[in-house]
Amino acid sequence: MATSKKSGDRAFNEVVFQGKPKVVRAFLSGLLLGSGRQATVFYSFLDGVHHEGKAEKLAEIVGMRGSDCHVILDAETATWLKSLGRAINAETGLTITVNRRIRSASMELRYHVYAQRYEEEIRTALGDLPAGLKLTGFKQDVRVDPLAKGIEAYAPVHEYESIGKGLVTGPVDLVIELKRNLARFPLLKASDIELKSV
Repeated sequence: MATSKKSGDRAFNEVVFQGKPKVVRAFLSGLLLGSGRQATVFYSFLDGVHHEGKAEKLAEIVGMRGSDCHVILDAETATWLKSLGRAINAETGLTITVNRRIRSASMELRYHVYAQRYEEEIRTALGDLPAGLKLTGFKQDVRVDPLAKGIEAYAPVHEYESIGKGLVTGPVDLVIELKRNLARFPLLKASDIELKSV
């Protein structure tokens, strides 16, 4: 990992291993610890990164293809792994099937709240994005009905209702970190992260 570069300035690759995710995770952890190498590693199955369609998943379930594990690694570590590809396969049986540079990442955010304070918390979080991330296509629909004041939370009519959505784009490491940070807002839903390759 390049320690001189700030988060968001580093290049990342998506590396796909043919093998079970738990096995790949244990292998990579052991390899990195054993080599003393510092690396930035994100696992698609842990961090909500979209990596395949329903057809691929179904083929895996019915046994028409082996399982795989998508990993996002800093570019230096990905290049190092590529050079070890044959040795990794010979020693472990794991195969690296893809090693491609990631250009950017994006995720869709949506919320539906019935209290102004929740909407303000979400808007503050979205307004204070780290440098390098952009919120585009943001749309919001607010409805205020003073006649519904005092009606319980599960009623069909509410005094205040706000629906919003937008798309966050930027470097993959920043998008993943944002998704983790936004998990503290249960009313804000983030889609799987989509990757754009070079």
